[in-house]
Amino acid sequence: MLSEFALTPSIFDEASHTDKVAWCDQVRKLTFAMFPDTSAWPVIVSDLYAGSWSSQVEAYVESIQDHRAKKFCIELATRMRQRLVVRPDCGAWPSDDDAAWCREAIATHAVEPIDRIVSVRTTKDSSAHEFAIVRCIDEVEDAGFWHDINADASPRMVVAEQVQLLRKLCLHSEWVALINPYSFGMEQDFTVELIRIAMRRDTKFGKLKLEVHAKEPDGIDPTERTKKQQRVTSHMRGRIQPVLSVGNTAELYFWPKLLDRIIVAGHYVKLSDGTMRKSPRWGASMSHVAHRSEPDAVPTEWKLLRRDALDRWFREFVAESASDKPIPSLIQF
Repeated sequence: MLSEFALTPSIFDEASHTDKVAWCDQVRKLTFAMFPDTSAWPVIVSDLYAGSWSSQVEAYVESIQDHRAKKFCIELATRMRQRLVVRPDCGAWPSDDDAAWCREAIATHAVEPIDRIVSVRTTKDSSAHEFAIVRCIDEVEDAGFWHDINADASPRMVVAEQVQLLRKLCLHSEWVALINPYSFGMEQDFTVELIRIAMRRDTKFGKLKLEVHAKEPDGIDPTERTKKQQRVTSHMRGRIQPVLSVGNTAELYFWPKLLDRIIVAGHYVKLSDGTMRKSPRWGASMSHVAHRSEPDAVPTEWKLLRRDALDRWFREFVAESASDKPIPSLIQF
């Protein structure tokens, strides 16, 4: 659902495009397919070499002389800036060598997969075998280029397949919050497997905090309900703790009422007083999740959240200022 693109700087280099009309059309296609106006944005963009790539691109965009091309490149770069994800550096500094940027993208792709590495034809042809997985910008007009790049999905009712759809979201976040009334009950296998795949990321991507929000146990008597909650917490601690990695934590929240299955994720921002606060970047709505492997069951429907829905779910359950947010139980490695 959330797909990652790595673009080499030549995409924005005027000297790499002799046909300016075709270049403009390709950049516009990239812009509106990656960042559509009518749905959630399905693409994030690799900021290669520990975030240095974006600075390189800015220099290329600034130097464009063709006014029409510059307008379209500025629009693409502006939208990309909102969806950049930092990729740890893998090799020597690529400088302005586009082939070297291709190699850097391929190297980090080997650590954590990238869905599309895109360059220009001259770069790809300079080492066709080495750059076999690299796509060319002149392919973006073909429907095949966009296969499986969607803001929604219809996954089979198989836990392992479903959590893989959320791996990219977990990879590029500093915190992840799973909101599911049955996280500690009939759908706990999904919860544990999601945490497992989130913990598998390379340590260069930093630490990760997991929040799991579920409905509190049923019970009219408060004392009995508290005892049930303690038993559930102990059970989930036994399942979650073994899959945590060093330095990462999980928090369990029990809410009086939950109805939907939502995942929200993001990073931390520093306020003027130095306080760190969560900020949401992306999320998804999941109609149902698998209890076990049922490949022949009717598939479910998932979709990425638009910005307004993402903010609403974040404010209601995840934000530090969320109203009546329960005190969590902390699980550490």
